[in-house]
Amino acid sequence: MRIGIDACTWANRRGYGRFTRMLVTTMIADYPQHEFVLVIDQHTASQCEFPKEAKFEVVQLAEQPTEAASADGARGAGDLWKLSRAVSRLKFDVFFFPTSYSFYPLFCRTPVAIVFHDAIAEQHPKLIFPGWRSRFFWQLKSWLARRRAQRVVTVSEDARKQLAEVFKIAPSAIEVISEGPDPCFQPLVNPPAGPALLAHHQIPIGVPVMLYVGGISPHKNLQGLLKGAAGVAHLPWHLVLVGDYKKDGFFGCYQEVLELARTLGLAERVTFTGFISDEDLVILCNVSTLLVLPSFSEGFGLPVIEAMACGLPVAASNRNSIPEIVGDAGLLFDPLEPTQITAAVGRLLTDAPLRADLRAKGLRRAEVFSWTSGARKMVSILEEAGHGRR
Repeated sequence: MRIGIDACTWANRRGYGRFTRMLVTTMIADYPQHEFVLVIDQHTASQCEFPKEAKFEVVQLAEQPTEAASADGARGAGDLWKLSRAVSRLKFDVFFFPTSYSFYPLFCRTPVAIVFHDAIAEQHPKLIFPGWRSRFFWQLKSWLARRRAQRVVTVSEDARKQLAEVFKIAPSAIEVISEGPDPCFQPLVNPPAGPALLAHHQIPIGVPVMLYVGGISPHKNLQGLLKGAAGVAHLPWHLVLVGDYKKDGFFGCYQEVLELARTLGLAERVTFTGFISDEDLVILCNVSTLLVLPSFSEGFGLPVIEAMACGLPVAASNRNSIPEIVGDAGLLFDPLEPTQITAAVGRLLTDAPLRADLRAKGLRRAEVFSWTSGARKMVSILEEAGHGRR
């Protein structure tokens, strides 16, 4: 089959980008019998590395997709038309959008499969969009994407349930595929680069590290995390927040989080690293004491699996997909109750046997999720769509 893939999110530094890179790379490697053609813009083509087996269609766009699809941006009609025309001209058997975030209309008969990662934007719009304009354009794009998709796909059972309610369709009409950790996420024994990395980010050495990985955005509930951390201020710890707060196109709350840290008297115990490489993130996961993910909502919660694959104990929100992903391998708390966050991180900071138990459970839990199984299911969905089968 000749499979077209929108790869304009390849350079995205959030979960959308990692999902696209890992899933598509695995699909191309594991299914050489199919021809995969990545449709990308010239900006992404010049910035990124791609699988050598992939073929490309480079479309000259006026604006970089990650900027055009930012919280207060919108793709121009000219760029949308260029992308649509390119896909129509290439006559694919099926076309795949790894995320509805980058969807553009197609005016051809090619079957389309689209991954809708979650329903957070529909259920919590004020936490995602800065104003009515961006909210309107998202709603329009989401409606068009749902109308165009022959196959609707998501990444967890909870996300399927939420999307079914939002789209008013049967859950059985939505397929679920798995995500997983990159193989680079693994336990390291006393990584030699650890002290240098901590020193580079001015993180105190010898102090337990509470690690957060994700966007610096309102729905991630970082204010709740700070309030919870304040409850264990009598214990030694340092909070490291990993996430791009300078160039991220999504709706952010960096200043609000920074101001709250100051108000709570925690500013000296909090470090914002900004975006870091996977190599450094693996080291941080191995030198930290725990990972905390306090989000109000997640479609999957990939940082949890990546932390578990490194043997890092996890404390996370009990909302949406996170309990489904964590299982019994972590501590769960109500993200609306800072006292529960305090209790969870306090236990992990002070209970070494509990950390050891969750480390072992987390390593086993991480093995359940893989990009191989996700790619297998996704290719099967694309094959069915391309051959006109349900």
